[in-house]
Amino acid sequence: MSQISFNQFKTALEAAVQQKSSSYKNVYSLTMRWEKDDTNAARDTEHFQRLLKALDVAPAEELVIQSYDPVYSITFSTAWLNLVGKAAAKPERNLVIFHYAGHGTTRAGSFVFAETGAGTRVINADRSLIQPVTGADYLSDSNNTDVLIILDCCCAHIATRAPAIQRRTLEILAATSCDTPNARCGPENTFSAKLANEIATRRRQGHKRVDFADVFQSLKGQRVNKVWPTYAMMVGMFSVGLALNGNPTVDIAPMPADYQAILSVNISKDITPDELVDLSRWIRQLPPFASVFIETLLIQPTYHSHYAGSNPEYW
Repeated sequence: MSQISFNQFKTALEAAVQQKSSSYKNVYSLTMRWEKDDTNAARDTEHFQRLLKALDVAPAEELVIQSYDPVYSITFSTAWLNLVGKAAAKPERNLVIFHYAGHGTTRAGSFVFAETGAGTRVINADRSLIQPVTGADYLSDSNNTDVLIILDCCCAHIATRAPAIQRRTLEILAATSCDTPNARCGPENTFSAKLANEIATRRRQGHKRVDFADVFQSLKGQRVNKVWPTYAMMVGMFSVGLALNGNPTVDIAPMPADYQAILSVNISKDITPDELVDLSRWIRQLPPFASVFIETLLIQPTYHSHYAGSNPEYW
């Protein structure tokens, strides 16, 4: 096992227990479908608008790609980049939500939106939707814009490939998975409908906030017509959270941890007793949601660290 320095060890632990705390000042939403759609996508647009209403978010802009549009890919890219640019231009932390319902398929290894099942007219979603918000060319790591993408179509899981880790968030909820690539559901049992119903239920139950990673876990347990959905954190480490109290400015409070991980490290031999005391003091000051258990063995200089979501203890 390679050795690390004290500062490297501490930096790694700080990254492991970092908890996002921020507010969304503005939420911008866009839902897209094709005019010639034959999947009843208009109904899923209604489900998505109902979802936003339950979250006390303004209605989404509706982009309908017309059958006579000769530059439909540019039409989509322009609408999408304008929306993201509007959010990115503001200094406050903002959220952008994108929703698509209709046909999805693959072309030359890329995930695409298709006008019909025949796929004669397609939009490269990998290039036009995903790439602008994953790389640093359009949204830098320091930007205050988080992005949530909801894809209610076949092959949507393909859009969840190649994640990266940055400070901001890009989160994708897809209706399908590798095992179940086809989204076959009735109009009232689609992925969009399930999302809207789940959030409406939580609102009725008095929930104060909703985290989309948690919503996904609930939907995965329900299995929409035996179709497994897919979740991906493409950029960042923290799920998008929105309040359910009617306040447009959403305060994202720390959530109790429910995940435990065990890690073993070999601290370099040149660490001093004072540095170990400093490390111990720092761990004792960690908040309850991100604490570390330290177990010091008699075999020196090896220390085993247990990371868990509760108050630190030592033995």
